[in-house]
Amino acid sequence: MIRSLKPLLWAFAAWFVINTIIHLPGLRDHIATFLIKFTTYSAYWFGRVLFLPVEVDRLPFLTVNGFRMQVIIECTAYTFYLFAVVLVIFARWPLRHKFTSLAIMLLGIFVMNNLRFISMGYLGSYRPELFDVVHDIVWNVLFGFIVFGLWAWRELTARRSVGEAAAGK
Repeated sequence: MIRSLKPLLWAFAAWFVINTIIHLPGLRDHIATFLIKFTTYSAYWFGRVLFLPVEVDRLPFLTVNGFRMQVIIECTAYTFYLFAVVLVIFARWPLRHKFTSLAIMLLGIFVMNNLRFISMGYLGSYRPELFDVVHDIVWNVLFGFIVFGLWAWRELTARRSVGEAAAGK
């Protein structure tokens, strides 16, 4: 059991260390600026491609359906991106599965984070009293399940592939 959990434990440890480094004075502001800009414009273009009422009047503010939101570093889902990266690095998967899985996980987080901004904008415009609860609790839990689900799916896929290769198929 411990042997199978070892990659996950290493991933947690690496994730914690990387998060600590990111928050060092002098680094945090530069990283936050990049992530906020990337996330704000990603959500903007995601909404525009879907023909939704999305605006960026100035960074770090994103407006969806008339509801203005301030994008801060915690809104960028950077912790989930980092965790996906370290999960893939420490996974006992063949190299080709690592690249495929990393792409799937990062794309999944990217799409879900953009959908989060769009949905939160609409929720804020129609039911602002629910905004904080949904933003702080529902989406954080949902992201955790999404990352775990993507990892579990890719883990099963890699195991099946390794099993088929060992069986000579």
